[in-house]
Amino acid sequence: MAEAMKRSDTQAKIAMWGVVFQVLLLILWGAVVRATGSGLGCPDWPLCSGQVIPPFETAAVLEFIHRLLALFLTVSVVRVLVWSWFGKGRMREVRKILTLATVLLVAQILLGAVTVLTELPAILVGSHMTIGMLFLSLMVIASVQVQNLSLSVHGMPKWRGIAALIGGLLVLVSGAFVVGMAAGIACQGFVTCDGGSTRLLEEIHMGHRYAAYVFSITVALLAGWRLRLDRGRSKWLGLLAIALLAVQITIGFTQVRMGLPDALRVGHVFTASLIMATVTALFFWPLTRDAGQQAVADAPTSAASEASAPDPA
Repeated sequence: MAEAMKRSDTQAKIAMWGVVFQVLLLILWGAVVRATGSGLGCPDWPLCSGQVIPPFETAAVLEFIHRLLALFLTVSVVRVLVWSWFGKGRMREVRKILTLATVLLVAQILLGAVTVLTELPAILVGSHMTIGMLFLSLMVIASVQVQNLSLSVHGMPKWRGIAALIGGLLVLVSGAFVVGMAAGIACQGFVTCDGGSTRLLEEIHMGHRYAAYVFSITVALLAGWRLRLDRGRSKWLGLLAIALLAVQITIGFTQVRMGLPDALRVGHVFTASLIMATVTALFFWPLTRDAGQQAVADAPTSAASEASAPDPA
């Protein structure tokens, strides 16, 4: 029985992280579709130019592959959702998160259809990208829960975690609307705008930059706190988050100076999804300490005093 439960838990971990991988792949391919201007490669929905098999044209094929990836992801999400409600083991712990994620996925599918049928209006393109990133975060939270049988609560009531969450949301929304409004090169200066574009596009662009600056600071503080206190393997999430931020900032300024080449546009969106996944995992992964240091720290304290000890955050 114990062996069967262990095997079931292993399968649950693989299934959950597999879904996270599928979401990242879908976001990457969606960025390719957007960068190549293939969003209307299939101008109708759910068919492609009235056909089950798309016309053999680059835009149609790229958009159709994106829809296939979305279909495979939907099947995977339904599978883990059913597992969480009717199966046993640690999957039962994430049924509420998966239910909420499924609601977001349904909204995302419907929004995607409306976006295509209304010929890609900016507000729908921005909303589509934002919901996709929020869905990714929920799946990472569920995967962390399944992996560890617990979620970290160290950051929830603390200013570091709250600031990082708010900053991340602002970056998501502002970045999505930079893409949707085609404001990527509205400002070409390194610090100031200096873009010569319309006032609205300049404000949208600079709003995204300011949100990114705030988010970078809050993530650096959160990652530094993790590196200072965590002696487990998950401390590497902090280093990864900082490294990805450095890469993202570099890509962001480089693509603006180079006039938004397709490869850098794709890289910018995909790196944003990696940052979102990493920061979410960093925030919710249970805090661990070196066993030897923990034993020394606990030795002079009683069980009662340990229970009342404040959170080191």
